[in-house]
Amino acid sequence: MGHTTIIAVAEHLVAGAIGFVETSQDPHDREEFPKTFSAYSSLARTGPARSLYVYNLGLRPDFRGTDMARRLLSQLTEHGRRVGARWLVGDGRCPSYAGAQDDFPDKVRPNPAFRRTIDHWHRTGVTPAVEALTRDPLLRFYRRVLQCEFLHLAPDFLPQDISSGGFRVIFAVDLAP
Repeated sequence: MGHTTIIAVAEHLVAGAIGFVETSQDPHDREEFPKTFSAYSSLARTGPARSLYVYNLGLRPDFRGTDMARRLLSQLTEHGRRVGARWLVGDGRCPSYAGAQDDFPDKVRPNPAFRRTIDHWHRTGVTPAVEALTRDPLLRFYRRVLQCEFLHLAPDFLPQDISSGGFRVIFAVDLAP
């Protein structure tokens, strides 16, 4: 399929990894954007590389809270520029929608105001203000680290992600100099 992984090694351990695929798709095209995580994460590599669709960013628990995620994202951005991609694209979890406690690595409480924001976006199609979306800590992280723009809401993108209500917020980073 042509997928690529960037791996971070620290202390002789794989500390984290980021998986992505180079695609000729434009993430702004909502009609062509994959409707489910399964479709998104299994796209075939197509060229020329217009976008890097990131489908996995993972860190070992003992490396959370370090700069490891930032370093992986920085390497990904550099790779994107090297291959001439215009966009770095991600699907942002939003655990503030229903809360993530118990077995989840993110300990996030439900945020009723954030949930109303997502539900309103889903109902109306009107993109909320960045301030409303960044009430969620993961979306705030991506916005702060990547200066991304939030493009569209993907309902039922990953239905088994109960903490996010099955939703994903699709975002992109413009890699143009």
